[in-house]
Amino acid sequence: MQKTKIMRNKIYPYLVSLGLVFIMTLLGEFVKRRLEPTNIVMFYLLAVVIAAIRWGQGPAIVTSVLSVLAFDFFLVPPYLTLNVHDFEYLFTFAAFLVVGLIVSTLTSKVRTQIIQRQTEKLHSALLNAISHDLKTPLVSITGTLSALLDSKSKLDEQQKNALLETARGESDRLNRIVNNLLDMTRTESGVLRISKKPCDLRDFIGACLEQLKDKIGSRNIKINIPKEMPEVNVDFPYMLKAFLNVIDNALKYSPDSSAIEIEAFCTDEKAYISVRDYGYGIPKEDLGRIFNKFYRVQRAQNVLGTGLGLSISKNIIEAHGGHISAESVLGKGATFIIEIPLE
Repeated sequence: MQKTKIMRNKIYPYLVSLGLVFIMTLLGEFVKRRLEPTNIVMFYLLAVVIAAIRWGQGPAIVTSVLSVLAFDFFLVPPYLTLNVHDFEYLFTFAAFLVVGLIVSTLTSKVRTQIIQRQTEKLHSALLNAISHDLKTPLVSITGTLSALLDSKSKLDEQQKNALLETARGESDRLNRIVNNLLDMTRTESGVLRISKKPCDLRDFIGACLEQLKDKIGSRNIKINIPKEMPEVNVDFPYMLKAFLNVIDNALKYSPDSSAIEIEAFCTDEKAYISVRDYGYGIPKEDLGRIFNKFYRVQRAQNVLGTGLGLSISKNIIEAHGGHISAESVLGKGATFIIEIPLE
């Protein structure tokens, strides 16, 4: 599945380049009686620039070559043949090909420079986010241990236990941050090895809720999974992490008094699992970015987290050939919908 997806992603820009040439050729057919053929070349040059900006040098070069062939075959008399009666057109073809290659190279370099600058800004932002998220629990743990080790402090057993509980809580938080960073590295580096086995969805959701029982507390969790629901083929440990992050997100961003609803149904090809909360909701402008690394909704700054959970879930689910999306009405909660192929 992963290899097929990678191959599809590699071929896609070249197919779109072919489509661009086709569109420019159609435009040329409409105007070839009003414009000189040499003016129609500009349509193809536009296609080269689009390909270079969007996908880089390789697709742009392919677009240049295909443009010359299409221009000669369809728009230069005699039509529907590569023969050229007017010798001057050979210079036009050569000049266009050279210009196309130069434009594609220069545009590709500009695109690469822009990407590099964006990457540098992203790395800086990620470093700041990681530093802040690591520093907070470390400061808390250090302060707690310093208070306990201070021989002059007059703490009773209850106060000492409270400090130890604080230190343990912050240690758990630090551990989760490190594990999330490791999971993100694995899922994005291509070393994620998925080993699928049939899994009963009800048992799977039960295992998720068991691991989150301390966070769930007395929360009302409504589960609606039909008994006839077929088994899904997943890598249990990895998919468990994906669902844990989604359900944990629902718990964090909704009031303790509200319910969480988990429902499932299937078609002939896919299983659909939805996790709905009745919390604060997600602003419309944030819906397209909540699965990005370190992205967190600004209206929920008081909620602890690294902004990695949903991104990790997305990577794991897509590694299974699935898909995750979110819907929300601000002030009325959010629903996360997970699609898993039935194999």
